[in-house]
Amino acid sequence: MMIMKRLGISCLLWAGVLFSVNGFAVTLNVLEWEGYISPFKEEFTTYAKSKGMDVELNIIEPYITDPELIFNKMRVQAADVTTPTHNYYKMNQDKLIQVLQPIDFSKLSNYSKVLASLRSSQYDQTKAGKYSVPLLGGSYGLAYNASKRAEPKSWEELWLPENKGKFAITGDQFEANIYTTMLVLGYPPESFYDIDSTKFDIPKIEAKLNTLVANADSFWGGMADVERMKELELVTTYWFAVAAANQGGQNWKLADPKEGQTVWLDTLAIGKHLSGEKLDAAYLLMDFMISEPVQKRLLEMYGSIIVNGDTVKLLDPQLAKDARVGDESFFSEQYLWRPLNTRTRNIYKQMWTKAKGK
Repeated sequence: MMIMKRLGISCLLWAGVLFSVNGFAVTLNVLEWEGYISPFKEEFTTYAKSKGMDVELNIIEPYITDPELIFNKMRVQAADVTTPTHNYYKMNQDKLIQVLQPIDFSKLSNYSKVLASLRSSQYDQTKAGKYSVPLLGGSYGLAYNASKRAEPKSWEELWLPENKGKFAITGDQFEANIYTTMLVLGYPPESFYDIDSTKFDIPKIEAKLNTLVANADSFWGGMADVERMKELELVTTYWFAVAAANQGGQNWKLADPKEGQTVWLDTLAIGKHLSGEKLDAAYLLMDFMISEPVQKRLLEMYGSIIVNGDTVKLLDPQLAKDARVGDESFFSEQYLWRPLNTRTRNIYKQMWTKAKGK
């Protein structure tokens, strides 16, 4: 963790502003998914100075693990800027939105370059406005080891007997595995989030899920184990593992299964309590994070889908094509994760626990 160093002189702490020999330095407390903003901490401070602002970023630990952590930190004003996943906003009757403030997009010079499909998306929309700025995203995707096999055309590959013991799936985000199982069974993605919305054949879903679990070689947490991937032919991924494996000399590629894939988006949001210089600094940080140079770096670091389409001008044409830079179809509203109601989540959790226990 990069922590703001204490100044070597007496400091005056007032309303979140630190007095230094150079004037007033605004401190922004940032709660992030690990590695999103922290790698740019010093670069942003330099950038802010070029814009006439003295800003320090304080990266909060522990990092984001769930929406409840974000809500609690924002509620007590311990965090100023955060990076929620898009489906967090409307969970539990818009609970998170209660501690955030709507975005004034006129303060973001780079926002017009963000994909139109995201600017019009409804995941964070209320009568008061929109509450987030898109940052980066991806899918719960299917990747294949191109050194060992050809591209799979369907998620059904994970259920084939010949692929038993040749792939890894998430063990923590059980919902993603259930969504994938439902895609294979032909259920429309918009039906996944309410167990009572459609006549689901629960025994059939459970049987299919049981086979998926039995076929898997292993289960990953934050991302697939890069060393283990050397021996595997397939992994499910949020894209980060593929980038990490390829940086280590492996040859993994992302498949495009015919059933589609559910999609996630991580975003930037600001606390309801912010005002004055802190609010100005927060907008400067958000605009910086969606600028083309930073978006290019995020793509290179994590292999994820970036949101600023103009970044294509900074990229090799083949990389831009493979990474779907500027592709408005990727973040289809149909496939974007949605909040689960409590009953549905509990049933899915029971299904997953039962499958893992066999």
